[in-house]
Amino acid sequence: MAYKIKEIPSKTTHVEAEDILSSKDRFLCWVEENRRLVWGGILLTVVVVVAVITLGWLSQKKHEEAWELQGKAQHIYLDRPMDDVKKAQGNIQAASTLFQEIQEKFSGTRGADVSLFLFGNSLMEEQKIPAAIEKYNELIRSSGGDPIFLGLVQQRLGLAYLLNGDRELALSTWQAILDNPKTLNKDQIVFELAKLAESEEKTQEAVGYYKQLMQNYPLSPFANEAGLRVKILAPEEQKEPSQTESKGGSNEKLEGAENVEKGEKITPK
Repeated sequence: MAYKIKEIPSKTTHVEAEDILSSKDRFLCWVEENRRLVWGGILLTVVVVVAVITLGWLSQKKHEEAWELQGKAQHIYLDRPMDDVKKAQGNIQAASTLFQEIQEKFSGTRGADVSLFLFGNSLMEEQKIPAAIEKYNELIRSSGGDPIFLGLVQQRLGLAYLLNGDRELALSTWQAILDNPKTLNKDQIVFELAKLAESEEKTQEAVGYYKQLMQNYPLSPFANEAGLRVKILAPEEQKEPSQTESKGGSNEKLEGAENVEKGEKITPK
């Protein structure tokens, strides 16, 4: 009887190529297989970096050019003769032209914001009040992030409204400055309100504003003038304390005399 020997196949483990490669080797293999994609990504990164650097450089250059032209325009605007009206008017017009040029060429820069503010001021000098109001409002819409600068613009806008006959708009604009805790020109606004009340012959209201200025802003450069205005508008308030003191002194003397007559000892108060 013949026997057939059964062959038992040997157990072999199938090993993938990825299992015997390190992560570094696998990455290099992936790069090799996707060479075009990798080079495209590198090229795109370089282009983005160069573009960002270029845009930053161009933006910086734009800001510098805006400040340079703004400085020139501001010099012309401020350096105008006080004794030559015609020449001073020519300086204002020349400065206005440069301010307008800055708005057209360098819009969005900080120098353009300052130029727009001075442009509004120059229009006020030329008695072009509606145009000045338009510029101030444009500036408020574009630079609402700086409360200090915003307060200065609103102050000028309120004055422009007042000169244009819009008293309520002027008061509401100035009130916005007083309501903003970050503005630094509140003392001047209170002084303007006092002057307005005085010009309208509202003496009591004006005195109230002047007193508010002296009490809340004692270090303000307007505090001394406010004190002088109170003395002029309400002289009786300056006399009352003196009269009270004199009456008090007289009463003390009478009491002292009575005490002496009674043989009591006077003790200093």
